[in-house]
Amino acid sequence: MIKRLWRTQKIALIAFVIALGALGFFGFKTVSAWLYWNDPAHQDQPLAGWMSPRYVAMSYQLPPEVIGPALFLEQDAAPRRISLDRIAAENGLTLAELQARIDAAAKAWRATQEDGNGG
Repeated sequence: MIKRLWRTQKIALIAFVIALGALGFFGFKTVSAWLYWNDPAHQDQPLAGWMSPRYVAMSYQLPPEVIGPALFLEQDAAPRRISLDRIAAENGLTLAELQARIDAAAKAWRATQEDGNGG
């Protein structure tokens, strides 16, 4: 059957194989990310200098509008790769002080979510 398809529908068969490969690739990435972020060891991790704001947001399950102000990031600024070490240095803080800001932002955000969900 595949030989017949290859003779009569080469382009369709190639497109199908490419689509199948993309499905496998993105499916694997989705499942592996889901497993990683649902592991309790990766939730609310203590801050480390190598972490990025996006990593912290994923670990603490905070939206950008909450994590941005806590890490002194401007809302309208273009996304950039920056480490927590650099953010701390630019703002004259230690990682422990950034940790306190993140903890306070997470606590406030979670309190509003619990109030909004009736819980």
